[in-house]
Amino acid sequence: MNKHIDALITRQENAFLTSIDDAGYPTVKVVRSPRKRDGLKTMYFTTHNNTQMVKSYEANQQAMVYFMDEARFQTASFYGTMTVETDPIIIQELMETENAPVFAKGVDPKTYCVLRFTADKVKFFSNMTTEVIDL
Repeated sequence: MNKHIDALITRQENAFLTSIDDAGYPTVKVVRSPRKRDGLKTMYFTTHNNTQMVKSYEANQQAMVYFMDEARFQTASFYGTMTVETDPIIIQELMETENAPVFAKGVDPKTYCVLRFTADKVKFFSNMTTEVIDL
């Protein structure tokens, strides 16, 4: 099953990140697919550090990452925590390979932010069935 979920993520250009705002409501933001992954358990996303989404994760780390393959009618919902990455090696590695449209004019190290998502479980929908996998 994991190889099917991995393939779903690999095919996607975008991911949907959810956070909880300061009023306790869920919010959703579309971002580029993970810039780096360690299997299904850990994913790294990049953004600007002054976004509302980053502020939400600093206040409440609960998060969900959602991938959808519309053509194959498959989805994967990852549940876990999102933190702002502080490891300078990972930040530099992603900064050096950055090619997301949001950074088309170049990366400013003062505003560049790496988010690290650590999944606890994934809910995978395919062939009209849903399977929940603990990671």
